[in-house]
Amino acid sequence: MKFLQIVPHLPPPCEGVGAYAAALAGALGGETRFLVGDPAWPGTGNGARAVPARTAADLLAAIGAEETVLLHYANYGYQPRGCPEWLVAGLDRWGGRLVTVFHEVWASGPPWTSSFWLRPAQRRLAATLARRSEALATTLDIYAGMLRPWSRGGEIAVLPVFSTVGEPAAVPPFGERTRRIVVFGGAGVRSRAYGRFLPELAKAAAALGAGEILDIGPPLPLPAAAGGVPIRPLGVLPAGEVSALLLGSAAGFLAYPPDFLPKSTIFAAYCAHGALPVCAWDRGGDRQAADGAPCWTGAGDPEPAARAARGWYAGHSLERQAVRFRELLAA
Repeated sequence: MKFLQIVPHLPPPCEGVGAYAAALAGALGGETRFLVGDPAWPGTGNGARAVPARTAADLLAAIGAEETVLLHYANYGYQPRGCPEWLVAGLDRWGGRLVTVFHEVWASGPPWTSSFWLRPAQRRLAATLARRSEALATTLDIYAGMLRPWSRGGEIAVLPVFSTVGEPAAVPPFGERTRRIVVFGGAGVRSRAYGRFLPELAKAAAALGAGEILDIGPPLPLPAAAGGVPIRPLGVLPAGEVSALLLGSAAGFLAYPPDFLPKSTIFAAYCAHGALPVCAWDRGGDRQAADGAPCWTGAGDPEPAARAARGWYAGHSLERQAVRFRELLAA
């Protein structure tokens, strides 16, 4: 199977959509090429190349004679205001088979935010892509509902993201894991954990009897401890090392909107490794997040919650999603 994947970035830098696309390419096999939407992407010698400039003409020239393109659409990744006119115009003019994965659709917000005023343009671009695509996939039911008016009538595949740091075939039970919490991801999501949600992290550490908190990701200013539990920075680690640490840790902490957890590769990594996903946001009590994703907020027995998260993840593992993507690309 030969096709081109278009992505906003590829690692490095540490970036969720690019890591997702790279893992998917490995699972699909065949010959996959990458086109990176950021002209400044430095490249890593893996055969990927960057579009020379963010223009429709340069995009068309870079795609060339490709017959099938798998687009990973995260609108803010291709343009700082979330309106990648160049990308959508180029693909609308291109004549081959387009399959689009919507990692984002359009933003919204109150009138004093830019997302309120940019929403019509973002919506128009998403609609154009959906109409142009011969098959659609997305990460959330809510996104599928937003896109359905413009689909070509076929099913929109809803596929929560998979772990980009591995999927161990077996995991140790919760009771045999080291009592520690991992905070993993990019600088933005971890800054929330150590800022606004530091009290929630401290409560989780106390509830689980954690002896330490491991911080994995790009450097950023860290508190020395959360509620007296020391925080140990490990920096950016290879995927295999992240996987080993998650496999031996009781829990992973994530400050993230519950309605969007199925699109988080961090949440997916915790679930895939059997680590209890401890989720903090502005809400009260225990609840399930979007599309049945289980999260623990500090109430109830953590061991069944960890098992539930692992079971939920198994239904859309990378292996299962590779089968679905082969169908979408070949249909």
